[in-house]
Amino acid sequence: MHLFTYIFFFSGLVPLAFAGYSLKDDYSADKFFDLFGFDTIDDPTHGYVNFVDQTTAQSSGLINSNNGATTLRVDSTSVASGRGRNSVRLTSKASYTHALMVLDLAHMPANACGIWPAFWTTGPNWPSSGEIDIIEGANMQSQNQVTMHTSEGCSLAGSTCLGHEGCSLENSGKFGDGFNQGNGGIYAMEWTSDGIFVWNFDRGQEPQDVLGESPDPKGWGNPTASFQGGSSCDIDQHFKDQQIYFDTTFCGDWAGREWSQDSTCSAKASTCEEYVQNNPAAFAEAYWQINALKVYTSDGSTDPPQPPQQTTTIPAEQPQQPVPTGQPMVTQVITGAPITMTVGPDFILPRAKVQQQAADCLDCKSASLYVERRAKRRPWRRHLGQHLRSAAGDYP
Repeated sequence: MHLFTYIFFFSGLVPLAFAGYSLKDDYSADKFFDLFGFDTIDDPTHGYVNFVDQTTAQSSGLINSNNGATTLRVDSTSVASGRGRNSVRLTSKASYTHALMVLDLAHMPANACGIWPAFWTTGPNWPSSGEIDIIEGANMQSQNQVTMHTSEGCSLAGSTCLGHEGCSLENSGKFGDGFNQGNGGIYAMEWTSDGIFVWNFDRGQEPQDVLGESPDPKGWGNPTASFQGGSSCDIDQHFKDQQIYFDTTFCGDWAGREWSQDSTCSAKASTCEEYVQNNPAAFAEAYWQINALKVYTSDGSTDPPQPPQQTTTIPAEQPQQPVPTGQPMVTQVITGAPITMTVGPDFILPRAKVQQQAADCLDCKSASLYVERRAKRRPWRRHLGQHLRSAAGDYP
């Protein structure tokens, strides 16, 4: 009995596009302020701050875009009054559910007593849509703190993320002066159904693809901060429809609350508000300088696995066992896929002939239809064998 063994490398049956991310929004300097709104609300964290509108920020030199970079400052020339020291709070007009966000900073607000800068995302009806604090710190803090805030029912990184306290990972990258001394660097946040992950790269140590067309976090090494979802937290239930925020506030629920416990800062004034009000020059370095902010979304493809090898051995002649009508037994040949086929012990089919003969035999359509046609007159295995042996020159 002749055996027809054919091996298909089905590169045509798996996605050819590399999985990963494609650029969704580029917050480049030339259009940065067109893509953000300026909040003028009272600070929700009870800071001693006066968030101003875009016109006021522009005229007072708190914002600018020059030489491909965007700068966001606080007032550092005037004694503060009213609600507090002038600053800006920006909210992106776009919102996201799942994304890879990459922020290249030349400078973040430097350490100063009373300061509380942050770069984060959050959704409507806080905290039901979640909050992801990517960069955040207060006063003289030297290390970044990454925090998640959610509604009830989510625990990440070993603690509950409920409400204002949230669940935090400290020492999650450089912050303030330490970050700026290295000419800045890059923070990246990946948010998927599986979890939320943050990387911090020093200047010159960032992956080559981090701001490219299709960045791939799987090649970036371990995240600086990892919040793995699962049974303790359904990420998609607790995080959705989030906008991007930048702000620099003062005092309030963090920097102000810790004032009396901070020996360095409390020695400067009896209260945080008093110090921030009367020492504008202390905040000359309290600015964000943004080289790039890009948001990528997944293209929905999967990683290209190694081409799977499928080997099928079919008896050449088994007239006593015809294939039942309608049972698909032949895999459609993918044009251009490399195929090696052995007929019996001696015949190797030429690739071009195999493609032609198999295509002619199957009509590049449905294998099951072919089986139905041929099963009525002869066993389909024998018929297929004739085609394949003919391609090898062994059958008339």
